[in-house]
Amino acid sequence: MTAWEAKAGVKELIRLLLPPLFVNLARTLRGRVSFFGAVADYEHVPDGWDYQRSNPWVRGWDEASVAELQARKWARFKELVEGPGPLGFSHEGDLSANADAAQHNTIMIFAYSIALASRDTDTLSMLDWGGGLGHYYLLARSLLPGVEIQYHCKDLPTLVAQGARTLPDQKFYSDESCLDRTYDFVLASGSLHYAEDWQSLLARLARATRRFLLINRLVVCRHAASYVFVQRPYSFGYNTEYVGWCLNRQAFLEEARRNGLELVREFILTDTPYIFRAPEQSRTQGFLFRARGA
Repeated sequence: MTAWEAKAGVKELIRLLLPPLFVNLARTLRGRVSFFGAVADYEHVPDGWDYQRSNPWVRGWDEASVAELQARKWARFKELVEGPGPLGFSHEGDLSANADAAQHNTIMIFAYSIALASRDTDTLSMLDWGGGLGHYYLLARSLLPGVEIQYHCKDLPTLVAQGARTLPDQKFYSDESCLDRTYDFVLASGSLHYAEDWQSLLARLARATRRFLLINRLVVCRHAASYVFVQRPYSFGYNTEYVGWCLNRQAFLEEARRNGLELVREFILTDTPYIFRAPEQSRTQGFLFRARGA
């Protein structure tokens, strides 16, 4: 047992022994104070998506602190992307270094996938679902010199507003009008599992995919049924929480097949979160699909 698991187990025992009124009061104090420090960054919620509807601190990604913090770090992120060093960093990290192997792996998965999608073309149309301020546009432009990137980004209103200011020459959408056309390459990195109706979203992304679809940074499990967890990203400086799926891998792949997607390559990532009280611990993976007829 790890130190974190032991600490989490003690915390859970105290939670069970304390009166519910006291526990609820403590949780409202920035939501997350416990006797042994902050509660779990990731925690299984047995009541599923009802947890989001019944807890006011679960404000999701459409929260001002998310866009503001990403905007403050944009210049440094751009500097690292355009430099010759390794791409071992994340826009959600502190960007003080660029040698994180897990983040480098994530970006190399994207690099392989978009290079495959751009073969035999000088122009690549790309939809980035949940793309924030457009970080993957900078990466695509750097990784594919000589290829024109026609970038389209779908996200929530606060992020879209900031993204449109950051990259005024690219297209940002806060609605689903971006799905009225098709793209050579569709990316959903760390975003599909935040959709309550993920099956419907996967179907819509499949229809928008002319060549390749990359579902990256997807939280999956292999044996348990799909379950819901809450993520508390206060350590990143985000004053919010959000709910997401840990999807059963086989159920996800079967749904992809039903939508005419052919699995090209499966990837393993190493930045897998420990989900407190989960029926099965998660893995973070990537899945590159080819569209039917591509």
